[in-house]
Amino acid sequence: MKISVITVNRNNRSGLLRTIESVVSQTLPPFEFIVVDGASTDGSADLLEEFDPHITYGVSEADSGIYNAMNKGVTAAHGDYCLFMNSGDVFHSADVLRLLDQSSVSADIICGNAIILSDPPVKKTPPAQVSFRFFYRQTFCHQAVLIRTRLLKEMPYEESLTFVADRKFFLDALVFKGYSYAPVDIDVVDYDVHGFSSENRFASEHQWEEVLMKVIPPGILADYGRDASGPLFGPTAYDRFFLEVKRRNYRFFVYRLVRMVLSVVAVYRSSARFVYYFPKSPDKR
Repeated sequence: MKISVITVNRNNRSGLLRTIESVVSQTLPPFEFIVVDGASTDGSADLLEEFDPHITYGVSEADSGIYNAMNKGVTAAHGDYCLFMNSGDVFHSADVLRLLDQSSVSADIICGNAIILSDPPVKKTPPAQVSFRFFYRQTFCHQAVLIRTRLLKEMPYEESLTFVADRKFFLDALVFKGYSYAPVDIDVVDYDVHGFSSENRFASEHQWEEVLMKVIPPGILADYGRDASGPLFGPTAYDRFFLEVKRRNYRFFVYRLVRMVLSVVAVYRSSARFVYYFPKSPDKR
């Protein structure tokens, strides 16, 4: 199994260093190590020169966003599979690539375990099977997934989606197009909870709602919106109102009051549980 490890970075020199050190310490080196830096101004580009003997392809240039950088990495990849290890994320152990290589699993998309570095740490294991219901509620930890390179070249990430292009890719590939999937019981990544998607959870969930409203008929989406753990539920009036409260950033007291009321409602009505995706305090601008 030839694995191309792709790392994208922008102005996160310390995180990039941790990731590079994790990759180069693997007992089985990756087939390729590709680093795409978004014209960082914090000295990140210097690391590409420092670790040049270990980096197959490295570039530091302006890009239009994280998924544009990922697509650049895929374009440069020649391995059987791509594995995205973004700056700040590290392999769980030095033997991860060796264990993946020795596994007998073969599929278009292979998902391993992710150790979420919360307090306390939590292990996120892949589902035995995937369906629309799984992706409606959640998604894979991207850094724990091996994706066939040819598949990524055929279906590049939609760069217009700032936060959820990988989530939509998995939905398209596994649900709508029927590419093969397999889980593997290998701890792949120690996932940085301060990464790009985690730091933008509200915006990410709202963008995912917009994606779902475009690809799923309204009647079906409304049925799923009654589920207890779905994303923001667009068809309901009160969540739209609450979204406007957050978007327009009304007075601090109003925001807190509305969130508190909806949190109480959510105990009894599953369709109100979208409220848990909103922070307890509004952004202060």
